[in-house]
This record gives sequence, structure tokens and C-alpha cells, in this order.
Amino acid sequence: MDQQWLQHHREQLTLLTTLHNLAAPPESATVVCRFGYDMDNPYSIRLSLVNSPGDHVTWVVGRDLLLAGTEELSGEGDVKIWPSRQQTETPSLYLRLDRPHRTATFAGELHPIRQWLETTYTVVPAGSENLQMDWDTLAADLLPPA
Repeated sequence: MDQQWLQHHREQLTLLTTLHNLAAPPESATVVCRFGYDMDNPYSIRLSLVNSPGDHVTWVVGRDLLLAGTEELSGEGDVKIWPSRQQTETPSLYLRLDRPHRTATFAGELHPIRQWLETTYTVVPAGSENLQMDWDTLAADLLPPA
């Protein structure tokens, strides 16, 4: 699948791309992944892995973590991201996702993901994320009613 950029509206950016599950048998190794960025939640990226129509798993990862992972091994705990070490024509980005009793490692093309990610930093520059947050709504969601 070719990468597809979608822009739902000014506040959301989406990249559809193909990832390969490195532990899956070849006939089921290809997974469609939707990378989503929403200005209302400017610190994170949503990764929706589509197993079949209507069946997907979503992971939320830090935008800065994903960016760091395009350069070097990044992450602790449930999510680890790193670029391929070989200097090839098509460098890869690896994502290792852990949850209790299950681990999956995916590989996808680095450049389209990196380019899309850089667009999120054009829309919301690093260090200005807090200006996008609706702190009153967040506080109301976290605190019990008075």
C-alpha cells in the first residue's frame, strides 16, 4: 500500500501506511496503520493497527518519543522505536509494542513517517503544545464535580 496523507480538517493530520509484523507468517504479516495527530491532544500520536475491517488496535505514543525513534532507539516499557541500522535505499522504522503476555514488532518505511511527523511539528511547533491544550476541560474531566 502506498502511503496516503489525509487531512480531516486543520486540527487533524493522518497518515495511512503499511507496516509489517515481523513475527507473523508472510500471508498475514502486512498491517495497515493509521498514524493520527490531533491538535486537541498535541503531545501524542495515535497508531491504529487495522487487522481487518472493523477490527483495530490503537496505541497512543508520545510525539517526541516517535520523533526520537526516527533517529535512535527510544522508549522504555511498553513502546520502543528505532530506525534501521543499515544504510539502504529504503530505511525502515521499527516499532515494538508490548503488553502483558504479547509482544509485536512492526517495520515500516522511515521516510514517509518522518515526513508526516515533521508536518505535525509545522502545525504545532515543539514547545508550543501547551498553548493548544484546553486546560479547563482537562481539569473538569479529571476532577470530580464540586
